[in-house]
Amino acid sequence: MKITQMRDLNGRLWTSIIIAIVAAILIGFSPYPWVGFLVACCIAALVGIGIWEYVQLAQAKNFHPDSRLMIIIAVLEVFAFYFSQRFLFFPQLPLVVLFIGVIIFFLAHFHHSYKALAQVAIELFGICYVTIPLCFMLGILYPKIHQDGRWWLMYLIVVTKITDIGGYFVGRLWGKRKLAPLLSPKKTIEGAMAGFFSAVAMSFLLSWMGKRYLQGSFDLGFIHALCLGALIGILAQIGDLAESLLKRDAFVKDSNRLPGLGGVLDMVDSLLLTTPVVYFYLAIH
Repeated sequence: MKITQMRDLNGRLWTSIIIAIVAAILIGFSPYPWVGFLVACCIAALVGIGIWEYVQLAQAKNFHPDSRLMIIIAVLEVFAFYFSQRFLFFPQLPLVVLFIGVIIFFLAHFHHSYKALAQVAIELFGICYVTIPLCFMLGILYPKIHQDGRWWLMYLIVVTKITDIGGYFVGRLWGKRKLAPLLSPKKTIEGAMAGFFSAVAMSFLLSWMGKRYLQGSFDLGFIHALCLGALIGILAQIGDLAESLLKRDAFVKDSNRLPGLGGVLDMVDSLLLTTPVVYFYLAIH
């Protein structure tokens, strides 16, 4: 591995370690009401920044969605999801907030119809692409089943991120065949395969640990671990490439300039497609 290819590794490593420690502490103490509310605030902050970054991509394409309105609706959606999941209060509240948001998006363009179709579509897609998946993290943390949502949220994050890590290192070390040269020139087929198998292996490992040590708090059978790990291993990489597609279309390299990460969208891109899978799995089972 060339030194020039890994010059950003040190910054990414330390930033990721700090974020991981903070996230683990918040998730660990999330059953306490004030910590749970703090978790919701952190997700709302991520959503707000992510929406702002998304708007910057749209503006680079000469569209001008209302960023303030999108952020307000996105943050309200997060807290609507939090209260409906945490306290089982008005479970339809997130849908009501989303529906009101759609109406407001239309109302905001009544005074100026130029590119209204594209503007409303961009605004609504931004909420669906960034906000809804991150809201599902609260649904995973506070599931409506007799299991500990903290372990499920950790499972989601660990398996998703091990996909990124496995693909990153194997791709840099041994990758030769390009996976999607137009979207992400550094990603390789070898890295993608490594990411996939890393996800499946980690899913099996966490399933085994859950059965051995957690006594029903995290119950994931081996067959389900295989299927869920495989889905996460595929969708995490599609999510990464999906955000790259938006960035390449807007001719930007990173969605922001946060040290060691680029932007919030760069940090959560893979989670935007894997979080709904785990959320729906828990809702079904």
